[in-house]
Order: sequence, then structure tokens, then C-alpha cells
Amino acid sequence: MPEKPIRVLHVDDQRLWRSTVSDYLTLFGDYEITSAESGEQALDLLRTNPFDIIISDYQMPEMNGIEFLHLVRKRGTSTPFIFLSGIRQEDIEGDAKESGADFYVMKTGDPSVVFSVLSEKIHQAIARYTTVQAVMNTQMEDSVPSSFL
Repeated sequence: MPEKPIRVLHVDDQRLWRSTVSDYLTLFGDYEITSAESGEQALDLLRTNPFDIIISDYQMPEMNGIEFLHLVRKRGTSTPFIFLSGIRQEDIEGDAKESGADFYVMKTGDPSVVFSVLSEKIHQAIARYTTVQAVMNTQMEDSVPSSFL
């Protein structure tokens, strides 16, 4: 039975980057990509659609990527989150990790390298998330008295 495509929510205010990510990423795996041009639009999509991973630009008008991530986490959504940004500053990477981002990938450089790295990070983040969820489920099952099972 074939695996299902990875459902990606990609948030970037630049149309060219939304198109580029969609075009390139599909060359590196089976991805189903939904694009949003703002954090607000992405939050609306998250209300009604399940995603396996969220990829967001950092620098966007109205709501930057960190603000978007804070709102995602505040809603209780633990979906893996990757920043894909052209800004390379140590404090931004630190803020991204402290805010609950799984990875920070630079969108500058050779596109084949950028999207190969991004695809690898997507798989790593989803694998880690799946493992954590499995451990949590096992712990919950172990804490329930057998008379309730």
C-alpha cells in the first residue's frame, strides 16, 4: 500500500517563493502543498485542515513567523514547524527554537541543496513528532488501570 503524501502548509508573503517551494519540494518527495500568503490565512487553514508539517517564512508583514508560530502553539497545535527564511542571524535562530520551531533552513543558495536540506528536515521533524506521540500514547496506556481497558 503506497504511503500518503506529506501534507505541508507553506506560509510566505511572496508569491514567487510560494510557487518555488511548491515546484521544487515536489521533486524531492511526495508532498501535498497548501500555500498561504499570510499568518492569518494560514491560521484559517489550520482550523479546517490537518497538516503533517508547517513551513513558514520568518519576515512577513502584519504577522512575522515567530508571531505566527506563537499563535499556532497557543492553540495547542503541536504540528512540526520549520522556518524557511533568507535571514541569517543567531538571535532569530535562537528565537525560532525557543518558540517551538523544529528547524531553521536558509532559503539562499543552490536551490537543489536548499530543497534537499528542507526535505530532509521535514522527514526528521515528522519522524521525531511521530516518535514523541507514540511514546506519549504508550505512557498514557500504561497509566490506565487494566480494568479500564
